[in-house]
Amino acid sequence: MARKHKHSGLPTPKTDVVPIINVSLVVVLTLMIISPFLNKPELDVDLPDATTTETEDQDKVEILFARDGSLVVGQEAVTLETLEPTLAATFAEQPTSMAVVKADQGIAYGDVEAVIAAIQRAGAPRIALATEQKNGEAAQ
Repeated sequence: MARKHKHSGLPTPKTDVVPIINVSLVVVLTLMIISPFLNKPELDVDLPDATTTETEDQDKVEILFARDGSLVVGQEAVTLETLEPTLAATFAEQPTSMAVVKADQGIAYGDVEAVIAAIQRAGAPRIALATEQKNGEAAQ
């Protein structure tokens, strides 16, 4: 025998997921649009071209050296005189980290050499010079 279902006349509750999906897509699109701006360095440095291999993902201390002579360690602006004490404190806290120098290709070699010497005096265990890959990707 077939049973007959009685309709009570009350609407059946439904969950409308379309607004949830719309909000989620807006959040994802917003993150996709702003993400390239989150990794911009403080100084615009034009790296020299070279064919190199990528370094392993490890603790790095980035030293940016711009054409106008300004220096940035991580997110902190420093001078050549304060570079060594700043890095010495960093390497005391992170003794296995590597110093990565990102110097503009228009800077005289002697100026870059002075920065590298200050990094060595600060006690950096390893120093790498960043270059721009021939295909446009940055490498260390």
